[in-house]
Amino acid sequence: MAQNTPSPTPIRAVYGFIMFLSLNLLFIIYLIWSLVPGKYFEMVGLDFLPQRHWAISVPIFVLTATFVFGFVIYPSLGLLMTPHYDDLRTITDKNSYKNKENIVIKDSDNVDACICKDKAKCHKDNYKNSETNRKKPIPSIYDLNIWDVSEHLYLNK
Repeated sequence: MAQNTPSPTPIRAVYGFIMFLSLNLLFIIYLIWSLVPGKYFEMVGLDFLPQRHWAISVPIFVLTATFVFGFVIYPSLGLLMTPHYDDLRTITDKNSYKNKENIVIKDSDNVDACICKDKAKCHKDNYKNSETNRKKPIPSIYDLNIWDVSEHLYLNK
């Protein structure tokens, strides 16, 4: 059974070394073909090699295609998949967990004032008693409602 880990294994090391040697050999052959004059190849009997301009044309084409993909196509795909800035998907998703309780946010100016909309459900007095604090666990993590956060930050009461 094949291992499914990114860690190095002996067979991967062998394949990697073979690829390293093969690519270095191909690069050396490319350099020899592109730099050595054609008459030396004809003396050896190699007269079927491609024309010299391909030594420059193919790398330029590959670099141009890489540049266009990397700097035009790939960022464009990212922009196409990004929702508009006023879409609700930018602030919430299917994994969002909304708090069912009314949690009090402490205000540095007026610590004793309650900012709850429904005073009957206010939990502010519960935290004053240290006995109650020991019995209640810390609430789980949740997403704050963006409208409540905006109201707390930007509306003067």
